Amino acid sequence: MIDESPKKIIEDLGDGLIMRSAVREDADALAKFCAKVFMDEPLADSSGTGTEAYWIAKWIHDLLAKPHPTLNPDDIIIVEDVEQGRFASTTTYFSQSWTYDGVEIEIGQPEIVGTHPDYRNRGLVRKQFDVMHRWASERDHLVQVVLGIPSYYRQFGYEYALPAEGGRYTPITSLPQWGDEKREFQLRDATEDDVPFITEVLKDSTHRSMVSPVFRKDEVKYFTFDRTDRSAVCHKTAILCKSEDEGLGEPIGVLMYAMVIEIDQGIILRMEMSESRYWREALPSLLKEVRNLAKKAAEGNHDPEREIKSIRQDLQPDHPAYVFDDGALGHEPERQYGWYVRVPDIAAFLRKIAPALEARIESSLHAGITGDVEIRVDRDRIAISFEDGKITGVEYQTAVHREKASDGWVASARFPGQTFLPVLFGMRSVSETVSAHTDVNTGSKSSRHLIETLFPKSSSDLSLTLT
Repeated sequence: MIDESPKKIIEDLGDGLIMRSAVREDADALAKFCAKVFMDEPLADSSGTGTEAYWIAKWIHDLLAKPHPTLNPDDIIIVEDVEQGRFASTTTYFSQSWTYDGVEIEIGQPEIVGTHPDYRNRGLVRKQFDVMHRWASERDHLVQVVLGIPSYYRQFGYEYALPAEGGRYTPITSLPQWGDEKREFQLRDATEDDVPFITEVLKDSTHRSMVSPVFRKDEVKYFTFDRTDRSAVCHKTAILCKSEDEGLGEPIGVLMYAMVIEIDQGIILRMEMSESRYWREALPSLLKEVRNLAKKAAEGNHDPEREIKSIRQDLQPDHPAYVFDDGALGHEPERQYGWYVRVPDIAAFLRKIAPALEARIESSLHAGITGDVEIRVDRDRIAISFEDGKITGVEYQTAVHREKASDGWVASARFPGQTFLPVLFGMRSVSETVSAHTDVNTGSKSSRHLIETLFPKSSSDLSLTLT
């Protein structure tokens, strides 16, 4: 648990409104506020019954009522109408450690953004984002990410640049089920004694992702065992074990899931094996166990009309399960949801991830390159200088005249607006971006190849974040 600061006013907004930090005593009132606000929001996944608002209320209550590994009440902003004695708006700012191709980076994540209908269209969310962006600068958060309303967060400098949840869906009837065969692998509920195993399995899985959370034991324990049941970010964890005559034996896999009976849907957040060989050997058993979990969720529900009808998989498109599922897990969707990303200082971020960029160069046809690579973002220029394949500097220039655009560069590319961010984070390839945007240009054939080498398309798994 980290230190807490006392309640304080961040800014007097006038008209009886103050922006202040939360305190633990706000837990009940803020939970009720969020239940009201998110009941009124046209959320994409809402069932119309108010359950999502209830889950969000549980989530914010947890954040104030329980210790969190990286968040304290100061990171929760409340806009309060002191004259009316009620809350008007709120946001929460999470601090997390992620990796970019093996380089650890500190990021910030605004979340639980909501305003009471009586106070909307007054710029209250923008004022809170201004504060959170100032915090990001003070805390050396080079990247901010947020999940939320389509298009909304672009006004604050964000762009979709990382894949998010909502990948494949499959009917529950597509999963295999147990018959009379011997059950060679079975699930059991995880316990706190499993935290080291879970942590190591999750750490090992990050090699598949360009961008991934950093998994630490205390944080894994928190998001596995310390969240309140039915909070918006709560899930269950099960351990896949070898079956032995005397019971369950060695653990060989981890399943993180939720069976949300209120919307007739199960969700697989993570599905991992301790060794590659178990994908072939144990995946059929694991899928049968998932179907069993869905059946048990329906049996334990008070509403006989409810049952788990489908399974959503928040897994990477190239997840190993899709090699050995024999089609049981459905087909890749045409598109999936994304994370908004903000990088206020791209040059600083490129300096931070220099080891990853150098490793890409070293293993490519451009090994040992010497010269400058130019990235143009509108009228601004970022110059990445290489000597013998090592980055010697990343310089930023603003308002560069266009006649100076392409003289003497080993590679030059132009990405107007926010089009570079999805390329930087591997969500879009250079070729896809060139095809989609007439004003994107990557110069000669060799120039494009170098830009593609530095910024390849790659998948990321961000289904487990510390919120």
